[in-house]
Amino acid sequence: MNHKTRSGALRAAIVVIAFLSCGFTWGGKDKCTVARETIEKITPESAAAERAEAERKVRDLCPDGGAPLYLKGISMEAAHDSDGAVTAYRDALTKDPLLLQARGRLGLLLMAKGNREEASVALFEAAAQTKEPRYARALADIFLDAKLYALALSQYRQVQPSFTDDANLYLGIARSYRGLGDQNHALEALQEALRLQSGNATTHLELATIYQERNDYIQAATHLRQAITADPNNASYHFRLAQLLELSGKRDEAAKEYARSGVKRTDTLADHLKRAAKYEDEGEFALAATEYRAMLVKNPDATGVREKLGDAELAAGHDAEAITAYEDALRKKEDSGRVRYHLGTLYERKGDLDEAVRNFSASLRLDPANSDARRRLADIYALRGDLEEAIRAYQDLISRQADNPLNYLKLARLQEKRRTYKDAIGSYETALALDPANSEAHRSIAFLFLRLKQPEQAEQHLHEVLKLDPRNAQARDALISLSVKQKKYDQVTSLLEEDAQLNPQNADSQYRLGVIYAFKREDEKALQQFDAALKLKPDHARALNALGKLYLKEGDRDKAREAFAAARKADPDLLEPVELWSKLSAEPKKYAEKKAKVSKSSKKKKGSSKAVSKAKKKGSSKGASKKGAKRKSKR
Repeated sequence: MNHKTRSGALRAAIVVIAFLSCGFTWGGKDKCTVARETIEKITPESAAAERAEAERKVRDLCPDGGAPLYLKGISMEAAHDSDGAVTAYRDALTKDPLLLQARGRLGLLLMAKGNREEASVALFEAAAQTKEPRYARALADIFLDAKLYALALSQYRQVQPSFTDDANLYLGIARSYRGLGDQNHALEALQEALRLQSGNATTHLELATIYQERNDYIQAATHLRQAITADPNNASYHFRLAQLLELSGKRDEAAKEYARSGVKRTDTLADHLKRAAKYEDEGEFALAATEYRAMLVKNPDATGVREKLGDAELAAGHDAEAITAYEDALRKKEDSGRVRYHLGTLYERKGDLDEAVRNFSASLRLDPANSDARRRLADIYALRGDLEEAIRAYQDLISRQADNPLNYLKLARLQEKRRTYKDAIGSYETALALDPANSEAHRSIAFLFLRLKQPEQAEQHLHEVLKLDPRNAQARDALISLSVKQKKYDQVTSLLEEDAQLNPQNADSQYRLGVIYAFKREDEKALQQFDAALKLKPDHARALNALGKLYLKEGDRDKAREAFAAARKADPDLLEPVELWSKLSAEPKKYAEKKAKVSKSSKKKKGSSKAVSKAKKKGSSKGASKKGAKRKSKR
């Protein structure tokens, strides 16, 4: 009897672990695939009603998958919350790596933020597997910025049929050809861009550059004037035309263009410097850059001006122009840790990590105290997977800046990846000593202790995570799973009750609480929780199945049969309700057959007893007549 009790408890515990720890994926594959297909056409540009309908369908199909998180990202993009959208897309891909649309949207956002390398990986995977032209087009732009002209041209050509009316696509094709040294094809592409958009100033500037390289100053000036027509107030266009006219020997016309660009030939260098400082104070960095360029026209050997020009272009958001100015400063032997740091930042932003590393390293050689350059360098090594280099960089950073918990946290993660777990624990603990309220450090070290099979330490840190961040679902689920294994069912109950309170609209949260109540034989509470889950999601298959088992336990076979049938309809792949429903459907027939057999048997018995009685009576009557005959013969 004791053995049966123990084995029954073991089976029950296994069921609880299965319910609480497996992520509720029974039969979810097909539904989550349907959910994935449902969201394929949903974008931030989709109507709000269309997005809402998709959210409703996905909640019903696959509430715990990646699709709802993808739609959350879409809504955030529509609300211009790009940081929130990036987080949502990352979470969606963690749940469901097959969400290629999430990968593509993530790539587009990372590209907009300047994180070109990570964006290129996401866009490459999305473009290769979805054939979505937007992703291949964005990938082409990244390749072009990285000066990978052949790759850029290949991507542009691939998506050209989808963007036949896009002048900027042909502009990208032209720049790719120029990078490959093919000016003839570049001109053809630029002419096509002009055919599609004759007033595109950028296209005219590209044509002017090519014609100037060919020493065709007349054509170059013509296109510069066309660019000015498209944007008359752009001082830099007037400035370029002035330089070209001066190069052509047309000094009077050049003087007029210099004046239109804000450059006065009679101004001194001090005048330009004074105006540039004024513009910078007012936040007009593009105008400040114009003043610095004017100084270089008048005095090409002026020292320090190129760095100031680079700073102004960087502040104005003109990354390419800033790189040109800083690189020009290096050619003039105006090297400094600051120039190198800014160049490293710009190259990192455009995705050229080799150049970024080279410049950050040079910055540190010139200025070893630049902790920002050291940190950026460490982050690049970590991004590339160069664990040894990254660890050395963070250790060096910590030796110079020992009071920053973030440095220890990043170092710990790298040490964990390298599987030097003892070192990782030491770094996590130092991070927590510096910042005890860092929930991310508590969560990270807790999962490391779980990996190392040290549940007591893990439990301590998971509790800390939930104190600091009660909505941390990952930490809560890990603590629930750990508590189930340790048979701390009261703690499991408490955790699930908190989860149900924090997520009153989540059917799974209500259902999971019902499971533990049922396990603890608190049937009334379990019934209330399953009902709550079904009010939120009437076709919650597992809740219907659990409800049927409760009814069966109470002896209400009709309600149990209905619940199992509903569970079977909600999820045909969930086997348990199918088996129980089949048994309940078959049992009435068996009972009828048994009753019929009993009835037939009793009839036979009744018939035979009558026959026996009749025979007895007949026999007794015969005996009586014989006795009468004997008496008569004696007489």
